[in-house]
Amino acid sequence: MSNMAIQMDKEAFASERDLDLTQYFRVLWRYKGRILLFSMLVTAIAVAVLLNVQPMYRAQARLLLESQQAKAVSIEDVYGLDSSRQEYLKTQFEIIKSRHLAERVIDRLELTRHPEFIIPERPPWQDKILSLIPTAPNQDPMEVVRGWLSWLPVDLTPESVDEAQRLATRKVRLFYEFSKRLTVSPVPQTQLVDVGFYAHNPSLAALVANTMGEIYIENHLEAKLAVTRKASEWLSSRLDELLVGLRNSEEKLQAFREREGLLELDGSVGTASKEINELTEQLGLARQRREEARSLLNLVRRKGSDNIDSLEGLAEISGHPLIEQVKQAEVTASANVAELSRRYGPKHNKMIAAKAQLAEVRANMRAQVRQLVRGIEQEFQTLDSAVMALERQLGGIKSQYQEQSRVEVEYRELQREVESNRRIYETFLNRMKETGAVADFDAAHARFTDRAEPPLYPSKPKKKLIVIMVAVMSGLLGCAFALVYHTLTDTITAGDQVESKLSAKLLGAIPQQKARKRLKADHFFSKEAHSFSEAWRTVRTGYLLTHVEDGAKTLCVTSTVPGEGKTTSSFNLALALSQLERVLLIEADLRKPVVGEMLRLPNYQPGLSNLLSGTHKLNDCLYTVPDTELDVMVAGTRVSTPLELIASKSFSTLLERLQGHYDRILVDTAPVDVVSDALVIARRVDSVVYVVKCGKARRDLIARSLGRLFAAQARVDGVVLNGVPKDLATYKRYQSYYGTGMP
Repeated sequence: MSNMAIQMDKEAFASERDLDLTQYFRVLWRYKGRILLFSMLVTAIAVAVLLNVQPMYRAQARLLLESQQAKAVSIEDVYGLDSSRQEYLKTQFEIIKSRHLAERVIDRLELTRHPEFIIPERPPWQDKILSLIPTAPNQDPMEVVRGWLSWLPVDLTPESVDEAQRLATRKVRLFYEFSKRLTVSPVPQTQLVDVGFYAHNPSLAALVANTMGEIYIENHLEAKLAVTRKASEWLSSRLDELLVGLRNSEEKLQAFREREGLLELDGSVGTASKEINELTEQLGLARQRREEARSLLNLVRRKGSDNIDSLEGLAEISGHPLIEQVKQAEVTASANVAELSRRYGPKHNKMIAAKAQLAEVRANMRAQVRQLVRGIEQEFQTLDSAVMALERQLGGIKSQYQEQSRVEVEYRELQREVESNRRIYETFLNRMKETGAVADFDAAHARFTDRAEPPLYPSKPKKKLIVIMVAVMSGLLGCAFALVYHTLTDTITAGDQVESKLSAKLLGAIPQQKARKRLKADHFFSKEAHSFSEAWRTVRTGYLLTHVEDGAKTLCVTSTVPGEGKTTSSFNLALALSQLERVLLIEADLRKPVVGEMLRLPNYQPGLSNLLSGTHKLNDCLYTVPDTELDVMVAGTRVSTPLELIASKSFSTLLERLQGHYDRILVDTAPVDVVSDALVIARRVDSVVYVVKCGKARRDLIARSLGRLFAAQARVDGVVLNGVPKDLATYKRYQSYYGTGMP
C-alpha cells in the first residue's frame, strides 16, 4: 500500500476520534450570506407583525392571606380548612382563578358589553376577505359565497342557533379570554399573592384586578357564613338524635339493674376470686394427704392386715409413738425374763410372772398394730370425704363467679354505652354553642396590601426583546439548516475538504466555467478563461514537482462517477503539459468516448481500439492539436469487450513503445465506481490524478473509489477539485492573485 493510502487511513481514524470544529465554522462561513438573508427576512416579518400588535397593559393588586384568622372560638373543624398548612395557600390561589369568581367579576363590571371583550363571530382576516365580495345592502357575504357554491352536493346552510345558546357560547368564550388575561402569582416565602390582569386599556386592567380581589374576599365571607349556618342546622338535628340515644341507653342500664337486683358490683367478683384461690389451695393439700393415706393403705393391704409381724416392719407403723412405747416395754420385759432365767427355773413364780408380763406386752403390741391399721383405713375415708366436699364447694363458687362475671360484663357494656353517648352529646352541644357564637362573626381572611393602579407602560409584547430573540433564533436556525444541508449532501465543496475528509493531496482547484454544453477544445487559450488556464498550470506544476526525481512519464486521469469533467480535465491538463514538453493524450474510455467530438473529428477516426486490434497503424491513430505540441489518440471504433482489450498485453506493449516518442503520456479512463477499467490501467501507469467535481459525488463514495485504487497498488498523486463556484473561498484565492484579465 502507498504512503498516501497509509496516511489516508491514519488521518481518517484521527478524524473519527477528534471533533474538528473548524470544519463547522467553514461550513457556516460558506453559507453566511444565505444565513444572514434568512435571519433578516424572518426578523423583518417579525417587526411587521409586532407593529400591528396592540400593546397590553398589566395592572397588579397584592393581597395578604391571613394564616391565623381572627375568630371568637376555635372551630376550624367546622370549615374543614387548616390555614396553617401550605396546602391552604395553594387552595386559595386556585380559588382566585376559579370560574365562579371570574363570572362574578364579568357580571359586576358588565364586561360582556365592553368593546375590548366583544369577540367577533368570525376572525378578522375572514372579515377582510368577505368585505371584498360584492353584496346588497345589509346582506351577509356568506350568503353570496353559499350561492356561488350551491353546485356542491353539500348543504352549506348554517344550523339555526337560538339566542340563549348563542349567549351561553359567548359567555364561555369570554371566560376563556378572561382566564388567559388573569394571572395569580404567589410571592415566594410569604403569604402574599399578586393578582394581575392584562388589558389594552390601563384603567380597565386596574379595575379588573381590584374587583377580583374584592370579590374573592366577599366570596370567602359568604361561603363561611353559609357553612356556619349549615353546620348549625346539622348540629341541631343531630343533637336531638343523640339525646334520644342517650336516654335509651340510660333506660337500658336501669332496667338491667332492676332485673338483676344490683346495687353495686365493685369488689364482688374480686372476693369470689379470692375464695376460689383459697379453696383451690385447700383442695390441693387435701388431695395430697388423701394420696399419701391411699398409698399407706394399699401397702398395709398388700402385707395383710392380719400379718402382725409383717406390719410391724413397716416404717409408718413401727415409727408410731404408741408402738415405740410398746416395743420399749417388750424389750424391758424380755430383759427381765432373761435375767430371771439365769437365777430361777422355768416354774419359779417369778419366772412365770415375768413370762406372763412379756406375753401381755406382746399381746398389747398386736392389739396396737391392729388398731393402727383400722386408724389408717378410717383416716383414708375421712380424707376422701373431705376432698369430695371441697370439690363440691369449689364447683359452686365457680358457678357463682361465672354468673357474677357475666352480669358485670353486661353491666359494664351498658354503662360504657351510656358514657359514650353522654360524651358525644356533650361534644355536639359545645360545638353547637360555638357555631352559634360565631354565626355573625365576619372577620376577613384576606386584605389588600396594595391596590392596582393603571400602568404607565405596556407589559407585552416586549418588542425589542422579541426582535432580538427572533434575530438570534433565526440566525441559529439558519446555521442549523446550513449544517444539516451540508451533512445531508456530504460532498466535497472546498479545497480544504480534500485534505480533511479525503486525506488526499490537493493538486489544484479548477473554477467553474459558464457553458451549457461541454467546453470547446480551444477554451484553454481563450481570453475569458485566464483563471481557468492558470488553474490547470497550477495543477501541472504540482504534478511535475511530485515527479522531479522518479522520471515518471505515464499518467492516468479518472474520477468517481460520470459527469465530473474527467475527460475535459484530461484534455486541459495535457494542454498545460504540452506547453513544456511533448505530450500524448490517450482516450482509454472506450465505453463513452467524447474527445473526438471535442476536437470535431469524424466518427470514423481510428484510435486506440483500432491500434490494439491491429487494423490500423500508429500514425493513422494519432491526431495533433493545432498550434500545440499535443498529440491525441481517440478511442476509435467501439468494441463489445473494452475491458479485455485494455487488459491485453498489447496495451502494455503500446505504452512502453510510446514512452520512447513522448515526454508525457496521459491516459483518460472510465470512472472508478462504474467499471473496472481504471483499476486495470492504474496498475500499468506511473501515477494517477483523481478528478472530483465540486458538490457532485458523496464523500464516502469518493473515499471508497480511492480505496479501490489503493488496493490495486496505484499511486495517486493527488486530487483536482473541478467546477469550483466563483463565490467560494477556494476560487477567490486564485482570483485575488491572478485577476480576471490576461497577465
